[in-house]
Amino acid sequence: MDPYSFSALCFVFCSFFVGILVWLKRLDQVGMLFFWHSICISLWGVGFAMVISPATSYETALWAARSANGVVAFIPIAWFHFSLTLTNKLERRRRVLWVLYGVAIIILCLSSTPWFIPNLFPILNFKHYTHAGPLYTLLTLVYFLTVPLGFYELIQKTRVTSGEEKKQLLGLLVVSFLGYLGGSLSFIPVYGIPFPQYGLFLLPIFPFGLAFVMTRTNLFEVEQLAQAAHRDKLTAIGVLAASINHEVKNPLFIIKGLAENCLERQKEGIFPSKEKALESANDAMKRSMEQADRAMDIIKRLSLFAKAGIDSEIKFEPVKVAQVIEDILPLVRYELAAYGIALTRDLPPDLPEVRADRRYLEEILFNLIVNACQAVKETGKPGEIVIRAVSEDEKVRVTIQDNGPGIPAGKLKDVFRPFYTTKAEGTGLGLYITQQLIEKIHGRIDVRSEVGVNTVFSIILGAKNTSLEKNLK
Repeated sequence: MDPYSFSALCFVFCSFFVGILVWLKRLDQVGMLFFWHSICISLWGVGFAMVISPATSYETALWAARSANGVVAFIPIAWFHFSLTLTNKLERRRRVLWVLYGVAIIILCLSSTPWFIPNLFPILNFKHYTHAGPLYTLLTLVYFLTVPLGFYELIQKTRVTSGEEKKQLLGLLVVSFLGYLGGSLSFIPVYGIPFPQYGLFLLPIFPFGLAFVMTRTNLFEVEQLAQAAHRDKLTAIGVLAASINHEVKNPLFIIKGLAENCLERQKEGIFPSKEKALESANDAMKRSMEQADRAMDIIKRLSLFAKAGIDSEIKFEPVKVAQVIEDILPLVRYELAAYGIALTRDLPPDLPEVRADRRYLEEILFNLIVNACQAVKETGKPGEIVIRAVSEDEKVRVTIQDNGPGIPAGKLKDVFRPFYTTKAEGTGLGLYITQQLIEKIHGRIDVRSEVGVNTVFSIILGAKNTSLEKNLK
């Protein structure tokens, strides 16, 4: 067996088994699509190895060339589909994807005709090599337009991520680029250009490199992340449940007191006339309705926060930071009251609106305030949280400061790393998720701290009339 065929077959078997491994690790659509992509490239690799093998007859090589290259039509689309799913962009590009799949099916159906591959010819050191027909040129066009789209989506994803997730995506990008570079160069001799095919030796780097990245960065590992995220969600539910009990109980208690007082006074007959009794009852009902409206408003805020999913498409709009803070305070007020934490707000009335997704901003501020509460609890001394907002350089800076124990300078760089925590019952995902959400709305977060004094988290957001380019600077 010649080294070119050996390299192709090594790529085939390793890619197939890595695809199975990813599917077993990710029993979801991402894992399934990566496995589908692995099947496509493996089938092409088997056929290509047969075509370039000097021991293959012309008839067998022609059949292998048509079959393998018919499958090639699905490789770029499977890659694009996988990239869209991994980056949560599938809904936005779904129509384009189905058009591409339709073109691939047409190519596959006509792959056995001379319109696709009319014949084979010798070139370089190969006895047989594919000769392009008109339909094959369409395949080439689709391939070189679609593959870069998949890489583009992944690159865009890396720009709004950081930490471990960014390392995972960069590792996936590098090994995939080397694999696609080696395979893409095989198109050149198809058009009669004797370009050396040393790029075929890059093919095995893809499965081996991917296995290395998966081992070193936990790429495609979801079980640990899912368990920790579930614990974080339960903690948030606990805070919200306590807030509901605390916030709604007060107006209900007032309503109950008003009703009991009115009935007791009527029973004792202390009203001088029926008109006075009716006036007192009307006053009690009016005040009861006010308290009921207050309770309904609190429930509405809690309901909207709980229902606001962050998995759908981001919707940028002008948002008033002060209003968002006011809306989420009822969600954390019990946490503040339970531990005697004083909250101070310094929010200028002329603060400009920011351009953000309101749901994301609510989640971000909720996470940071709860995180500050948890830090203050550890000190056992009177706690204080200060929320400030200032306008600076066409941006808005929001700071959440607490007088908790502080974070040592050597550990500040780790606070946004997934699974890093200094709390006995922490998951280490709260600040990591918060950073991901801030980056998705093109913001920035930083932290400074002095042990025994305070910790300050700062969020920098673009004003509503600030361009995206300025936000990303």
